[in-house]
Amino acid sequence: GFLITSMWGGSPRRQPQQKRAAGASASSDLGFGPGEADAKPFDLAELAFPVSLGDPVEQVVAELHGPASLGRVGAQEGAAEAGFSEDAAGRARPAASGGRSGAGHSSSLFRGERVLSKRMRRAAAMTGAAGLLAVAGVAGTAAAADEVRFSTQDMVIPPGTNPRLAPRLESGTADGRIVIALSTKLLTGPAGDGAGVPTGFTVDRLHCTEAPGVTAVYLCGNGGLFPQVTAPLNAPNLTTVHWGFAYVPRGGSLATGIEAARTAGARPADGTHGTGKVVVKTAAHAALNTVGYELPDLSPGRTIHHRLRIHSNDAGRLRLGFRSAEGQESGPVAIGGPANFTTSPGLSCRMDHNDVDKSLLGTFVWCDAQAGDHTIDYDVTAHADLRARKVDVWTAYGIYDWGGLAYDVTRTGTFATLGPAVRPRHFLLARNSSGILFRYFGTGVATAPFGSRTETGKGWQGYTAITALSPLKNDPVYRDVKPSAVTRGRGDTVARDASGTLWYYDRQFVSDQFNYPFGPRVRVGTGWNVYDRIDGAGDIGQDGYVDLLARDKAGVLWLYQGTGRLVDGNRFTTRVRIGAG
Repeated sequence: GFLITSMWGGSPRRQPQQKRAAGASASSDLGFGPGEADAKPFDLAELAFPVSLGDPVEQVVAELHGPASLGRVGAQEGAAEAGFSEDAAGRARPAASGGRSGAGHSSSLFRGERVLSKRMRRAAAMTGAAGLLAVAGVAGTAAAADEVRFSTQDMVIPPGTNPRLAPRLESGTADGRIVIALSTKLLTGPAGDGAGVPTGFTVDRLHCTEAPGVTAVYLCGNGGLFPQVTAPLNAPNLTTVHWGFAYVPRGGSLATGIEAARTAGARPADGTHGTGKVVVKTAAHAALNTVGYELPDLSPGRTIHHRLRIHSNDAGRLRLGFRSAEGQESGPVAIGGPANFTTSPGLSCRMDHNDVDKSLLGTFVWCDAQAGDHTIDYDVTAHADLRARKVDVWTAYGIYDWGGLAYDVTRTGTFATLGPAVRPRHFLLARNSSGILFRYFGTGVATAPFGSRTETGKGWQGYTAITALSPLKNDPVYRDVKPSAVTRGRGDTVARDASGTLWYYDRQFVSDQFNYPFGPRVRVGTGWNVYDRIDGAGDIGQDGYVDLLARDKAGVLWLYQGTGRLVDGNRFTTRVRIGAG
């Protein structure tokens, strides 16, 4: 089988559908694969670099109306609400009390090179209010290819998570600020109507500055992170946070930008302002998305048809995989497929294989699902040497855009393969002269019984005797099992050190290579130097516990029957004399 953590751990996350202005890039529409990186909310920390406050945007404004004009647009008009002031040269500067940026601090570009966009150059050629409005960037018309344009995204989140709210840069070079406004209502009414977040929600402004005199408005830029909203664990289903944004180029009116963000839903998005929302959906809501299985059993040499029925209460993404069921003996599974893979309308899927043979257990399927009812159909074919085991068909349905795959709803269907029993494979432990213990994996092939060796641990040179209590069998298929009843009989090992102390090593099935294949050693007792030979005996007592034989220096053989205990060192009953000689 395969490690499910490896299968799903690196899988793509469903991308939320973008709200785009006309002409915006569609490089990261809903789907999987290379576009995933584009689906993340725009993050200044990843893309920003400093640009001096004396760069061309301010120079353009100064050329239009003289140095004082920049103060009127960028500072005087917005100072009361935005915390900006005018410096000695008449340029807009963040006020010292306005957050992390003090007077003279550099602003930042959001993305791209330090250049003046065509839009700014057009503004430089204009005069009067029209030129200033073009620079302010809170109202506009059709744009050139390199015009600054943003898009927003709606997100579905589970309770207890904390998405960051930010527009995503679609085109152009943005060198101004982003104003973010939060609300419990659609941002279509008077400015400030519903301002804030629902009861129990909290906001971390991170690198943004709170706008003075208004509620739940944040001024973001300077290469920082956007506001982060945390939903409480008990957030009611469908609780919604609305947010709006407005882009204010450097030198533009922050007061106008604040007003535009607080009423961003009152007019169509144009790339410099827009709205988004975050909707909480609980685990109970997510569980309304279900998968049913029609999985007949499979005989050697036969082909059978499987069908999955998916009820998508919400649009989402489905992941489908195949694996040996828990507790099955490890080893190859002689099943090919899935072949003749088809889906009903409303599902868009792609299939990946992690092996050249394109076997069933090496196949993974990723689907985007529209809301509604869907089916997936495919055929599987058994090889002639198929052996008896159980195979899981594993699905995960995700509706969340934040929080990771851990919140996906997982379900499992199981079918049986018919044939002779699977032969367990054994392995060999070997210690070298440096005290390193190695494991040689069994292959099941008589002409080459062992594969390459794997280091198990160091420091074993301190033992004068080492023995497995039962045959050392390869792990069955489990997802990290600590020492327990299911690990018994798989090769628990005891070791005696030079002082005569006996130590017990429990087998365990874990993916952590530093604790494999044994758990921490447990002290059994002292005085074992009286024996010149100790050997594992398997389950002589036929009680389900592994036993130990020991021969003393007088030639007397003793039996120590296992107790099956796991919590302490009482691993054996009082010894029983078998005989002398």
